Amino acid sequence: MIYWFTGQPGSGKTTLALALKKRLGIRFHIDGDDLRLLSSNKNYSREGRMDNIRLAQNLAHFLQNKGEDVIVSLVAPYKELREDFKNLTDVTEIYLHTTEIRGREHYFAEDYEAPSDNFIEIDTTDIPISDCLDLIDSGQNLVPTDVKKRTIAIDFDGVIHRYSEGFKGKDNAYDPPNENITEALEYFKSRGYRLVVFSTRPKEVIADWLKNYDLADYFEDITDIKIPAKIYIDDRGYKFESWKKTLEELEL
Repeated sequence: MIYWFTGQPGSGKTTLALALKKRLGIRFHIDGDDLRLLSSNKNYSREGRMDNIRLAQNLAHFLQNKGEDVIVSLVAPYKELREDFKNLTDVTEIYLHTTEIRGREHYFAEDYEAPSDNFIEIDTTDIPISDCLDLIDSGQNLVPTDVKKRTIAIDFDGVIHRYSEGFKGKDNAYDPPNENITEALEYFKSRGYRLVVFSTRPKEVIADWLKNYDLADYFEDITDIKIPAKIYIDDRGYKFESWKKTLEELEL
């Protein structure tokens, strides 16, 4: 996960980023001011800001691909760049603002664009740091995006249903759920995602099975068609990048 704090200077980005880093035990925090020092970027024009944003995104994505959670605190005034990054990878965007005068107003980005969907909004005026962190942990104040971006489609057999002995008939869902599924579903729901089961099994078989294991309330639908979704979770899935790479990696 990448936690991206955005907002005008003085809104509390660095303070909350450091507090969240400590609470979650995350090793890496990318701060906009530190990044400018490291890259010797003193250009605060649109071009200079975009260079700093892209550098932060590239570093965060690199660390994420190494299996690390990352916290970023950066004004990042341009919504399009932030939205593109959210569509690329798993990002929790946290938009901070305040009505309190904190002495950083002369550094404000005049062209700052507030987020419009799929973000956590926190007014940091007169609110304790611990309460802000609780809002982030719980996913409260999450402003949802459209259904496609909020939907996670999850395969039934092998992902939800343990399916340890393979197919035994379309009406025979014989195994219990996979381990830690409740924790995973709780996490997705806390982040505002809409969960859908996809499977070629009869809908009523899956519905009865979910109800039997107290999982029915997590899912909004069961389908056998490919629906618009942010991501598909499938035990037999393959992430396509190019046919050349596919033929090199798959040994069929």
